[in-house]
Order: sequence, then C-alpha cells, then structure tokens
Amino acid sequence: MITATPPPAKTSSKKIVDLWASIPTSYPEADLGATFMVRLFDYLGLNHHQIKNTPRIGAGLVPDYLIYSDPTQPPVLAIEIKKRESALAEVSDVNFVTTCQNSPLYKDAVGLPVRSNNNGIIQYLDITRVNPSHLASYGLVFNGDFFQLWRRVDGLVIPMTTIRRVNKTSLPKLLKELAHCLQAPPSALVTAIWNSKGGVAKTTNTINVASCLALAGKRVLLIDLDPQNDLTSGIGLKENYAPDYFDRVYDQLQLQELDRAKDILTKSIQIKSFATSDGRSFHLSLLSSSKDYLNNINDNSTRPQAAHVIFNNILDLIRENYDYIFIDASPKSDKLAQCLLCTADTILLPFDLGAKSLKHAIELSSKVIPTLQTMRDKADNFTVGPWNLGLLYSLCPTHIGVGIEKSIADVIEQQRFTGKQVNTRLINFAQTKQAEFQEKPVICWQNSQITKLFHKLTTEVFLGHNYTDK
Repeated sequence: MITATPPPAKTSSKKIVDLWASIPTSYPEADLGATFMVRLFDYLGLNHHQIKNTPRIGAGLVPDYLIYSDPTQPPVLAIEIKKRESALAEVSDVNFVTTCQNSPLYKDAVGLPVRSNNNGIIQYLDITRVNPSHLASYGLVFNGDFFQLWRRVDGLVIPMTTIRRVNKTSLPKLLKELAHCLQAPPSALVTAIWNSKGGVAKTTNTINVASCLALAGKRVLLIDLDPQNDLTSGIGLKENYAPDYFDRVYDQLQLQELDRAKDILTKSIQIKSFATSDGRSFHLSLLSSSKDYLNNINDNSTRPQAAHVIFNNILDLIRENYDYIFIDASPKSDKLAQCLLCTADTILLPFDLGAKSLKHAIELSSKVIPTLQTMRDKADNFTVGPWNLGLLYSLCPTHIGVGIEKSIADVIEQQRFTGKQVNTRLINFAQTKQAEFQEKPVICWQNSQITKLFHKLTTEVFLGHNYTDK
C-alpha cells in the first residue's frame, strides 16, 4: 500500500505559506494548479501515481484533481480549484464569508447552481453519479483566497470546515488536516435526532434509523446520555453494565494512558443482535450508564474539564471503530445535552406536528445550531459542526389534514424558516408500540409500513445522495 508520507525536508509548511504569499491577487486557475498545487502535493509527500489531473469520474463530472492514498483503492480527496480574483482578495475579514457565499466563484466550486449544469464538489462526491472507483471520502475547494473542506459519509455530503480565508494561520492548519485525511481511516459520523421539546419520538427514531443502517451493513454505536435510559431499555440492554465508564476513561486520559482508556471504553460497550422477519440479522452496540451516574455527571462541577470536552475526548478513542455513532440525550438543557450538541457532526430535528415542538425545532435550526458552529469556530476547532439535516415530521397521523398543513406552513413562514425539510414523514403506526413492549427495533418486522418509512428516511438522509451546508 502507498500512503501519504511526512513532507520531504525540501518542502516545509513555511515554504508553502511563503509561496502562497507571493501569488498575485489576480491569478489564473491554470497557474494556481501549475505552481501552488504542485508544491502542496509535494509537501504532502504524494507521488505522480497518487495524483490524477482532470479525471472523468462520471457523466459530465471532471474535478481538477483526485488524490489517492493507495492507487489500487478509491481516491481519498477530490479537489476543485478556481482562479484568484482581486475583488475577493481585497474584501475585509468581517465581510469575507458572506462575500464568498454570494460569489459565483465559490458557488461554482462547491456545485451550487450559478449556471446551467455547473458541477462542483457536491456533484463530485455524489454517490448516485460517480463511479464507485472514483468516489472520494473528502472534497476541497480552493482558490488562493478561500478554502473549504467537505466530507462524504455514504451518500451524505457535509462541510468539514466553514468557509475559511487563506492566510498564514489557516494554511498550515489546512495542510495538517489534508495529511490527516490521507493517512487516517474515515471516522464515524456522530449524529443526534434531537429536539429540546420532549415527546417527539427522538429515542424511537434514533433506534430505528440506527437499525436501518446496521441492517445495511454499517457499524453502529448508540450512546445513551438520557438519565431515563429509554434508549437502553428500548433495545433490552442493561443500564448498569458499565455505570462509571465516563470517570474511569477520564482518569486514564488524564494520565495519558490512551491504550488503557480505549480498553476500558471498549469493554464498556454492550452488543446485541436482532433478527428480522425476512430471515436477516443485524447488531447494535451500546454505551450506557445508570440514571444515578448520569445525573451525577450533570451535578458534578469538580472536574477540571467541562463534561462535553471530556466526552469529545472519549469519542475520539472509538470514532474509527464505527461508521455511525448516534447520541440520545434528555431534551433538558443540561451538561449531557451539551455533550450531544457540542460533539455531534449532524443533527436531525424531529417534531410531532405540534406548534411547540415545531417552534423549538426552528429555534434550534435558526439560532442554536449556527451559534454552536460559531462557538466551535472561535474555539479554534479546525473542523466544525453540527450541520443541520433538517426538520423531520414525526408521529404523524395517517392523514395530516389541510388545516394542520396550513398551520405548519404559517409557523414556518412567520418564523422565516428557510432550512431543509425531510421529505419522508413518519406515521404513528401501532407496530411501533408493539416493538417497544418487546424491546426491539420496529424494523425487525420488515413488512410493517413504519419499517418501510424508516428505510426510506435512512436512504433519503444517509444512504442516498444528500447534502447540507447549514
């Protein structure tokens, strides 16, 4: 296997920064590729076998570069570069991101519609359009003034970073992150199906979306941070299996005993297999704790680090072992909910067609999630989140009715909500209650109408092509 190696001594990050600083503020795309990108690839230790220039990866799809860690495997990174323009180079830092968002140059690089059939990173990571042998896990848009990293997990495409200005501080961080992408295996997408209003079936939806993914062959971990332990009991597992894993792992992290910490964490995870009515099987992994211990985390203020910082460090130990991690927490605004909000890559916002849950979901979408993204960005986290997967209609009656549809539309208009709404609507079928009593995911009954809806939802959001940049 050919892997990315440390940069050769002749090309240091300082030389890359110095080269960038010498580029004129107006610079053609071809020259940017021939001068700057070539040296950047040299810094990453790539050889010519690992770089494909303007490859055709699907009908009408031609990125500027595909980058391989191992040329016998699919690429790691797709890159789209654009020319440098003086008008963008001269924009103030305060207005830079907004200017980029409105710039045809940036939109074209990303693949947002600015002209007929323009393609960019969103299309180059499209699981439905790209030949699997050419489908990368990451994407980069770059023009010498802006850059943004993107990530693909199955069909879902999300940003890894906000739009960043290229400068002497951000460029070395980009180089480091690109090297990491080339060298490290992809890590789990951390997701929450959550609303700050209770009673919207967040736990039921979490169990069954996770189960659909597991049945599709994905490695899935559930983490129960709700003191009620509904997620744990919902799949028939023990809340006291590893009641104090949080503190035991934290103690080892403080001692820098990473292998010991990971061993404790791995042994704290329960695994349960489920059979489906059509003769298949899947298994779910669970990390849980007791009601008393989780309440103690909420009440304990003696740890030097905040609970969400510790939790993120815990996740870092096991991210590479899974494809998806789903976190369930109480709708209360407590430390455990902060763990969820401050570590999730994506959030899906369920509401039960009620005015209160809809308003809570819209507030999360329009205020809380953008605030969290800004906080993470200001905390100097190079990769940020969470990214909003949209409003999910949950616990719907078979027929919603014109009156309720209009009331929902009125609230959405009044709140000036412009975000995504998930097309699949989850109907409140009785089979879900039967599954609850039997402590199984409802998708164990494959012929159930609600099972078909959960499969449709999982394909729409995760397995089929989908993207969000909100």
